[in-house]
Amino acid sequence: MHDVHFHPTGELCLTAGYDKTLRFFAVDGENNPKIHGVFFPDLPITCASFVNGGSSVVLSGRRPFFYTYDVTSGVVEKIPKIAGRKEKSLEKFIPSPDGRIAAFVGADGYIILVSCSTWEWIGEVKMAGTCRAVAFSPCSTYLHGSGSDGDVYRWDVRRLGGVGVGRFKNEDGSVTASLAVSAGFTAVGAESGVVNLYDDQRSVANPYNFTAMQAAVPEVRKPYKSIFNISTSADYMKFNHTGEILAIASRREKDTLKLVHMPTGNVFQNWPTTKTPLGYVWSLDFSPKSGYVAMGNDKGKCLLYRLGHFNES
Repeated sequence: MHDVHFHPTGELCLTAGYDKTLRFFAVDGENNPKIHGVFFPDLPITCASFVNGGSSVVLSGRRPFFYTYDVTSGVVEKIPKIAGRKEKSLEKFIPSPDGRIAAFVGADGYIILVSCSTWEWIGEVKMAGTCRAVAFSPCSTYLHGSGSDGDVYRWDVRRLGGVGVGRFKNEDGSVTASLAVSAGFTAVGAESGVVNLYDDQRSVANPYNFTAMQAAVPEVRKPYKSIFNISTSADYMKFNHTGEILAIASRREKDTLKLVHMPTGNVFQNWPTTKTPLGYVWSLDFSPKSGYVAMGNDKGKCLLYRLGHFNES
């Protein structure tokens, strides 16, 4: 199960994977029945997400094209390529929280920006090395990227084409595997398994210095907390809607999922436990109000858990 994503209303959840099928489920916390499925014969799906307020779905894979699906009309549209780009694979993208922009990870350090209303190229940004991870700020203003050089880049996507406004060096120093950004924190997960948490509001140094970005000199920042609970690559991270919880997962070791309490930086010990049957976690999403967390695993299952601290209704 390569991707799982909640609808902005929280009433639907989609799943997608290598079986080339997009599925929709109603989320009621009990039966969670399947509503509909759509088969894409030429696309083993690696990434899928609701955009445009949940009215559309974007799907991509290891192909130079991607698909869109209109949730209301059921119309499927194939976007044969991104004009002006020659990527052989568009397998990884992330939508902005407001659903207006999709940022595709391209070749040679490029991140390609596509409008979710016209599906046309609207700009691109570039980092040194290979891009491995991307994340938008909750306000959709800033795009973050990181990868083989271990630095974290930030661009203002409100400005035409995207303009660099900052860069800092992750203290771990190894290749970045994942990124997550909340209103107050930036989490950087490395292939070594180390996850560094940076407090963006209390940082003494200015982490987003335009001059440093232009000069290609990264800022030096100290994480307020480093998480060492994962021994393999920190492949996926996600903040819940309040930024209180950070989920960290690895695809390379069975039952490897940790939840971090952000105000303290402590890892929850009560769940998941060694007996929680997660399998290899390949994807994860919190519902809009964090009442549920859904995980897709290597067995093609989507596991839905209730988070009792939050009220989804």
